[in-house]
Amino acid sequence: MGFCDFVIKYNPELETEQQLSDKIFYSLFIKRLKANKPTIIFLCGDSGEGKSETAISLQDKLLEIQGIDLLKYMDETNIYTPFEYPTKIDKLLFDKNLKDVNILTLHEAREVIKAKMWHSFVTQAVADVNAMSRSIKRLCFIIVSQFIRDISNDIRYTLNFYCKVVRPKGKHVRLFIKIIWKDDRDIEKPRLRTRRLVGLLIMPDGSYRKFYPKYFEMKRPRRELIDIFEKQDKESKAKIIRQKLEKMLKKMTLESGIEDNKINKLVDFYGQNIDSIGLIGKKVRGKWKLNPEVRKMHDLSDDDVVIFQNLLNDKIVNGFREKLQNTENEDDFNGDE
Repeated sequence: MGFCDFVIKYNPELETEQQLSDKIFYSLFIKRLKANKPTIIFLCGDSGEGKSETAISLQDKLLEIQGIDLLKYMDETNIYTPFEYPTKIDKLLFDKNLKDVNILTLHEAREVIKAKMWHSFVTQAVADVNAMSRSIKRLCFIIVSQFIRDISNDIRYTLNFYCKVVRPKGKHVRLFIKIIWKDDRDIEKPRLRTRRLVGLLIMPDGSYRKFYPKYFEMKRPRRELIDIFEKQDKESKAKIIRQKLEKMLKKMTLESGIEDNKINKLVDFYGQNIDSIGLIGKKVRGKWKLNPEVRKMHDLSDDDVVIFQNLLNDKIVNGFREKLQNTENEDDFNGDE
């Protein structure tokens, strides 16, 4: 029959459509993991269609099928910003308490970081999962993003499933799943293509029925999962937004000519004794540069450091001139005598 993505037993008189969907999900994703094959799902959809909740529902279902409760592992299995990635991927791969947990979801964060940075991060994350999980533990990696172009061309060739969510008004979200395959009939110009799912249902009488699932209806995640997701998502992204806001306000303050009292006080403090400047910095091409330890101690940003160094160098030069002027005045006075 050509392509066949799943072969499952099904009794329409005893089993519901939901049970059929569960069996298909198990065959598509979990059996693939058990066969030690990479399983990378790209999940997209327009804004407001329910991408994130659908990812949580799919994650919950795939773990439930394996006898694992997602509620216990929401923090470990969901990445909301790139900064969480190194810690969480390391824990998921190496923590013995998580040895059976094999679903990781990367939620869209392009609204809080630059598109170029998001593009680079997703590319590196996919490459890492492909490389590390191959030798340590196979992971099903769900990537949530609005557009396929958020992933570079070379990384797209490592994707296995292309999923799109659509939420008709007044109905459950519909999850459309397509298989990604490589058309290399022209070996000099291979192309990525998608095709619909196709499988075989083994009926109670032993006969086979070809089955093409058009889409899967996805219910909203459990209320407890939604609450945890929304809390973690907001907290993670709020940190980045606060940092960006603080940086913007600081830049506006500097451009408006309002002096930073903190920096001026530090300059006054360290500039009182010119001979002790060597304790907080060193001279580079005739200018004093601040030591990293001092910068960290006073929690100075890059802009703060530039301003501090400029003010401090001006204070040192002016102090030297005053000292020189005082010396010349003393010489003039002594000469007159």
